Amino acid sequence: MGGRYVVPLDLGNFLMEESDAFYRRGMGKMGLWKYISTFIGGAAKKILVDTGIPGIEHSLKYHPYLKTEPPKPDQEMVSQLAKCGVKPEDIEIVILTHLHWDHVGGVTQFPNAQFIASQEELRFALSPFPPFYNGYEALQIGMTPMFLKIMDRMRTIEMKEKEIVEGVRVIPLPGHSPGSIGVVVETPEGPFVIAGDTVCKYGNLEGAPDQHLPYLMTGIFTDMGAVWRSFETIDEIVGGEYSRVIPGHDPRVFDKTRQGRLAQNGR
Repeated sequence: MGGRYVVPLDLGNFLMEESDAFYRRGMGKMGLWKYISTFIGGAAKKILVDTGIPGIEHSLKYHPYLKTEPPKPDQEMVSQLAKCGVKPEDIEIVILTHLHWDHVGGVTQFPNAQFIASQEELRFALSPFPPFYNGYEALQIGMTPMFLKIMDRMRTIEMKEKEIVEGVRVIPLPGHSPGSIGVVVETPEGPFVIAGDTVCKYGNLEGAPDQHLPYLMTGIFTDMGAVWRSFETIDEIVGGEYSRVIPGHDPRVFDKTRQGRLAQNGR
């Protein structure tokens, strides 16, 4: 291994309106999205960031608007982790960028992990604004959020920068949700930012220069100003090198050129 590295995990596809990625853009146009988790290797502990959905049946029943496709066998969590040489029981820390159902759905697959989320996110997830009930599978609509099943192993942290292990730190990236956090991994290629849904797709950071917009707002947020400042934070960390950002749902994470660079980074 060549030091710390990140491996995005492809947990399947879904179709969703592009305006949910880009505020008031692409309305009525369906685009391809990915469920993405990320394995961090070469660190002092085996770390996973986010865990995907609970399963296809659950998604189709409670979130039909996403049009989730049945995952291929190699898009199952066990198969994706096997490509990294680890099993779910080997994972020691799971960092949850936020507590929306499609990022915490697989938490019960990791029997030996400690889970980390922000205090602010947990507070909001337990009593969200009504428009966000479905996204959190909230108690208020008679559902049981998956994260409640691992609360005895949940560690909450304040919304400020904190080192988890050497070379891996969490940073506040609020706006998509009040307690959204990102993960910065120091690698031989420079710092990578695992952004969760603060950056839904690369286009959020690439912006529309012809319209004097350095960034494009995401379509789902609780605080527009906070999202914009989070974009600025990410941009500063990676110095505009967006190939070192892992968005929450962009298929471009898995393009062959980018995957080749990650392979050179330690796999």
